[in-house]
Amino acid sequence: MRYARVPSGYLRPEFGFRRLPDYDDALWRKVKERADAGIRDVPKGLIAGSDMNSAAVKAARENISLLPHGDKVAVTTSPFQEIGPKEDCAIVCNPPYGLRLESEEDASALLKEFGDFLKQQCTGSNAFVYFGVPEMLKKIGLRTRWKKPLSNGGLDGRLAKYELFRGEMKKGKHRTSNIEH
Repeated sequence: MRYARVPSGYLRPEFGFRRLPDYDDALWRKVKERADAGIRDVPKGLIAGSDMNSAAVKAARENISLLPHGDKVAVTTSPFQEIGPKEDCAIVCNPPYGLRLESEEDASALLKEFGDFLKQQCTGSNAFVYFGVPEMLKKIGLRTRWKKPLSNGGLDGRLAKYELFRGEMKKGKHRTSNIEH
């Protein structure tokens, strides 16, 4: 919605302010038409998603189909191990935690594997990862750029940003080769 400039509440059927005594329907229609006219196309392949849970993928496809240009967003049923390299992009995810996993050992192993995937196959990208259980943040094996408290569905979790650089890091600077300038 942000990329395509789809206005907030685009799918909302009713707004409470329309019941206010000084509500001006003509003004509202003008504002809404102007906002809707600002919607822009989404290039095919710019936005994609995946999940290994087919019900989650079905729900995502249904939701995205309601938006303008939603047909340009591909959502597939596949685990992260099968999606291939994702370089120079933004990655947003919430790995499974708690009831969605058999044990803490399963969660630890999965997060370590996911951290390795990010480090090895997502160079040049930024990853924003939500941890519903803040203690699991350490299991991914990557240094955060920042982390912020974020409540989601009643869970007091953490949103962490990871910058996934190419090459080696030296004194806080990004270095892509051994050639000195």
